[in-house]
Amino acid sequence: MRSVSRCDDQACLPFDPPPRAAAPHPSAATKVRDDGLVRHLMADDALASLGWPAGTELVLSPCRTPRRGQVVLASDGSTLRIGVFDLHLGRAALRTDHGTVWIGRASQVVGAVTEAAAPLAGMPES
Repeated sequence: MRSVSRCDDQACLPFDPPPRAAAPHPSAATKVRDDGLVRHLMADDALASLGWPAGTELVLSPCRTPRRGQVVLASDGSTLRIGVFDLHLGRAALRTDHGTVWIGRASQVVGAVTEAAAPLAGMPES
């Protein structure tokens, strides 16, 4: 097997991963305010059961060790995840309306939600 293709017309082998498109920068929906608080705009309905549909703006206070039941924003590499902090099978997890996601040891908690602003009616979906 060759490690470098000699022509571009050669198809990839089936076990090669497909080429990936560049992911949008995750901090586009998260901004730090002048007073140190973090603003985050909800992109989906993951917390709709709490009354926070897509488009809700959340204000987070930076924290390192969240308490169970707090709504937190966690950074897992290049992915931002938001949910209710809890333990699931002895591991740290975030609960949402879509299910429970374990957060790994490399994940960092960005902050806990302190305020939520309702989405404006009539705003275009982005």
